[in-house]
Amino acid sequence: ATSRLGRGLMVSTERKRARFFAVKLNPAMLSQRIAEARRHNDRNLLRAQAGLRGLARARRAELNRAADQLPKCAKASLHRHRQQLALLQSRITIEPTARRQRVQRDLLTALTRRGGQAVLIRLERLRSRIGQADRLMATLSHKAVLARGFALVKDADGGVVKQAADVASGMALSLEFADGTADAVATSGAARPKSVTRPAAKAKEPGNQGSLF
Repeated sequence: ATSRLGRGLMVSTERKRARFFAVKLNPAMLSQRIAEARRHNDRNLLRAQAGLRGLARARRAELNRAADQLPKCAKASLHRHRQQLALLQSRITIEPTARRQRVQRDLLTALTRRGGQAVLIRLERLRSRIGQADRLMATLSHKAVLARGFALVKDADGGVVKQAADVASGMALSLEFADGTADAVATSGAARPKSVTRPAAKAKEPGNQGSLF
């Protein structure tokens, strides 16, 4: 098969070479060939111009038809859009918005009521705690002890006298009761009276005899 293909190519090449060398170009034949090519080009140019004119006429006719149909299409499109707008207007109502507002208002009212109840409960709990603290303070206060018949003994300086050993005879005392205070003087006691500390005298400066008057 390969040898046959090679022989076929060689035969074809030889035939084309023979036809090429058989053609003899002279000035007359060259002029004839140029004239034929020119006529062929002119004929093709005329055909192209005619086709271009026909195409232009067809395009112009299509544009004219489109221009004639454009107002009708515009009117039809405008009418269709108006119908769609009317349909949307019929669907758009304030009812969903009003319904949503009512739901939100009811929710806000419920939250406000619950918030008020929570504040009242919180205040009641705080009031109860404050009452308990007041009662505890009254129970732990010395006034509750005084109300049961006891008295608070204080010395002249306001210090609390806690035991009898701190009381001296003739000592001024202040007795605090539940309904007021009363002054008293101790008639007996083992404690020594408090000594009054006098300020030390200033030392005289040397060479200063002082005034005689």
